Amino acid sequence: MDKIGIFGKKNSIVKYNLDSHQSLWIADLPHGQSPKAIAQYEDFLLVIHQNWAGTKNISCFSESSGNLLWRYRYDFLCGWHIYFQPIFIGKNLFFKSGAVDFTKLCCKTGRIIFKKSLKKKKLFTFEKFEIIYLGESLIAFSNKEIRKIDIESGQSEIDHELTKKFNVNGVTAYLGNGVSFVSSISSLNQQLEDEAAASSTSAPAG
Repeated sequence: MDKIGIFGKKNSIVKYNLDSHQSLWIADLPHGQSPKAIAQYEDFLLVIHQNWAGTKNISCFSESSGNLLWRYRYDFLCGWHIYFQPIFIGKNLFFKSGAVDFTKLCCKTGRIIFKKSLKKKKLFTFEKFEIIYLGESLIAFSNKEIRKIDIESGQSEIDHELTKKFNVNGVTAYLGNGVSFVSSISSLNQQLEDEAAASSTSAPAG
């Protein structure tokens, strides 16, 4: 089997055969942007890339051809302090897009199928949900409750039995099916990188 990898650097990503020393394809990124994370699901290659000023995008390429399928501004898909961690189900992906919001997007076209809120936002409440795919069920949980999400419609309802029997309060990490381990680690690395950058800019000059 040939040694083939996907490599990213400023302005581009490349699929490269290390045995034949040939580029199988090269895909352009917006000028000045460098890849920060790469994850693959089937033929879909998701790339998070940004420039020196912190402008960040999410692009999806065909892994086989290198063709760009879609691209969004990161902050259009994900709210403030929300890190993109896709859950792949069939040809679609689900991701948390706000404290109580999530989005379903078509991997092939980039069409946003729906954006939903798990519950109405209330003034001066700071509840936030995480989503996880277990078996054939999409679940959302906060430190107060567990909700079942209908994959087709996005409608959700509280699961009283799970909420009563399983204590999710204090959960700091989780992994279900449909989530790439690389995606999870990439999300963490983005967060650590952003926190480090914020810390360095706010530190007083010595």
